[in-house]
Amino acid sequence: MPLPMFCLLQKALLLALLCLLAWLPGAAAAQQRILEKAYWTDTSGSATFEQARAAVYTPYSDVLSKGFSRHVQWVRLRIAPLPAEDGDALVLRLRPVYIDQVTLFDPVLLAQGQAPASVGDRTPWESNQFESLNHNLLIPAQTLERYIWLRLQTTSTQLLHAEALTPREMLREEHTLWLVYSALLALIMSFLLWVLMVWLRDRDPVNGVFVIRQMVLLIYTACFLGYHRILLADWVTPAAQDTVYNWLVLFTTGLSVAFEYRFVMEYRMPRASRWLLRALLVWSLLAMALMVLGQTRQSLQTNMLLNGVAVLCMLAVSLRLKRPQASAAHGASYQLPPAVVCGYYVAVLLLLVLNVLPSLGLLSGTLYTVYGVLLYGVVSGFFMTALLIVRSRKAEALRQDTANRLYLSQQQLELETQRRQDQSQLINMLMHELKTPLSVIDLAVKTRERDERTEAYVTRAIDNMKAILQRCVQTDRMVESPFQPAMEALDLTPHLRQWLLDARLPDQRLVLHLPDRAPLSTDAQCVQIIVGNLLDNAIKFGAADQAIEVRLERAEHPTAAWRLQVANVPGPGGRPDAQKIFSKFYRHAAAQRISGTGLGLYLCDGLARQIGATLAYHPTDTHVVFELCLPI
Repeated sequence: MPLPMFCLLQKALLLALLCLLAWLPGAAAAQQRILEKAYWTDTSGSATFEQARAAVYTPYSDVLSKGFSRHVQWVRLRIAPLPAEDGDALVLRLRPVYIDQVTLFDPVLLAQGQAPASVGDRTPWESNQFESLNHNLLIPAQTLERYIWLRLQTTSTQLLHAEALTPREMLREEHTLWLVYSALLALIMSFLLWVLMVWLRDRDPVNGVFVIRQMVLLIYTACFLGYHRILLADWVTPAAQDTVYNWLVLFTTGLSVAFEYRFVMEYRMPRASRWLLRALLVWSLLAMALMVLGQTRQSLQTNMLLNGVAVLCMLAVSLRLKRPQASAAHGASYQLPPAVVCGYYVAVLLLLVLNVLPSLGLLSGTLYTVYGVLLYGVVSGFFMTALLIVRSRKAEALRQDTANRLYLSQQQLELETQRRQDQSQLINMLMHELKTPLSVIDLAVKTRERDERTEAYVTRAIDNMKAILQRCVQTDRMVESPFQPAMEALDLTPHLRQWLLDARLPDQRLVLHLPDRAPLSTDAQCVQIIVGNLLDNAIKFGAADQAIEVRLERAEHPTAAWRLQVANVPGPGGRPDAQKIFSKFYRHAAAQRISGTGLGLYLCDGLARQIGATLAYHPTDTHVVFELCLPI
C-alpha cells in the first residue's frame, strides 16, 4: 500500500476511536444516576410484578449478560435522587437495539394508574417516549432514592445496558452518539470503497468476496445501531424488522466465514485444515436452517458460538499456513506472509472475546460488550483493507513483471523464428545462386582444352561467388553488430567518377549528370557500397540496350542535401514490388533466373540509415529510379 493511503487509513481509524473515547465519559456520568443494579431470573417466565418485587436479587455492574436463556430476567435499578433544578423527569436509555421487549414497572407510575410501558424491537418505534436510535422510557424524578424494575424477555442474547439521564443530558448524548455512529459507518464505507476500487482494477476474487461481505456488514451495522427502526417505521412492521435483522446477523457471520475461507485457501495447508474450514461453512448453514425452522434463539446462539469457534479455528489454521509454490496458477498472484495473517487473527480473537463470551453468558459484560461487533467491524475492516490493498499492489507488480517477461519471451521467440527463417532463406539462396557458378567451374575442370573463353567463364563464376559471399558478410555485419560511421568531409563528385569507372561499364551505357563539386560529410565506404549495389542492380535488372542514368543534384527542401539518383529502363525481370523492395531476400518472380542474393537493396537501406541518409524508390512511367538523399 502506498504510504499516503496507509497514513489516511490510520488517521480515519484514529478519528473514529477518538469519537468513541469522547463519548464514553458521558456514558460513565449517566451511570452515576443509577446507584445499584441487580437481577433476578424468573425461571417460570410468568412471575407477577409483586412476586418479582419480593424476590432476592443478585447485584451486577455495567451490563447484564445472561447469554441465550429462555428465562425472563428482572432487573432492579436503584435511582439516585434528582435535585429540583435538574428537572422533573429522567430518561432510561436501554441498549442494545436488538432486544425484543423490555417492560418498565415503576411504583410511582403504577400508583398513578398508568400501565407498564414496553419498548424493544418487537414494539413500534413510536412507543419510545424520547426520539432516539435506542430504546428509552421516561420516569418521574424524585428527591429521594427509589427502585424501579425492568422485565427483559428476548430470543437474542440477554444483554442489557441501562442508563438514567436528564432530558438535557439525553439530548447531548444523542447528538454525540449520532456523530460517533456516523463516523463509524463512514469508516466502514471507506473500507468498502477502497477495496471496491482495487477489485474493479484487478478483479481479484478475494477482493470481490470482501466487497460483498463489507456491503452486508455495512447494512448490518446500520441496523445494529437502530437506523432501520427509524427508516422503516412507516413501511415495515416491528416483527418483520426483527426477522430481517436476525437474518442479517446470520448472513454477516456466514459471509465473514466465507471470506476468511476464500482468503486462506490460496495458501498451502494440511488437508485437515481444509476440512475444518469447510465445517465452519456447514456450521453457518446449520444456523440458517434453524432460523428457517423457526428456532430463532437456537439459531442465534449457534451463530454466536460460530463467531467464537471460527476465530479460534482460523487462528489455528493460520499457524500451519505456507505460501504456495511458484506455478502457472500462482505466478501472477501474491500471498501475504503467513505470520502477518496469523497476527491478524490474533487481533480479531482479542476483539471478539469482548463480545462473544459475554453474549454467551460466560463473562461479565461491559459497555464494550454491547459495541464489540462494531469494534470488530472497524478494526478488522481496517486491517483487512490494508492487507488486501498491500496484497493487490504486490499482485499487480507480479502481474506486470510476468507480462514483461512474457513480452520479452515473445520478442525473443519472434527474433529466433525470424533468424531461423533468414537462415533457411540464406541457405536456399546460396544453393540457388552458387549452383550455376559451381557448375561452370566443374565443367571447366572436366574440359581438357582450356582457352581464354573458358578461363573468362571461370573467372566470372568466381567473381559472382565472391560477390554473393561478400554481400552476405556485409549484411550480417550490419545486422549483428551496428557500427559507428566514420564521418569525414569529402567531395562526392570525384569519388562517384572513380566508383563508376571501377564498374567497367561501356561509356554509351552510362549517362552522368554530376556537378563540379559536391561537398558533404559522410562515410565514404558506406556510400561506395550503396552506389555499387545500386549500379549492380541497374546492370542486372535493367534493359541491356538502354542507358543507365546517374544524377547528382543539390536540394534545399525540406533540408539541405545531395540527391543521388540511379535510373534504368526495366529489363525482362520487370518492375519490383514497391512494398517489398527493401525486404531481406526479396526477388521479383520474373527475375529468379538472374543471379543475385536478394540482399543488395536491403543492405543499401540499412547502411543509408546508419549514416543518416535515406534511400527511396521513385519509379516513373519509363524508368526504375532509386534516390539516395545524403544530408550535407
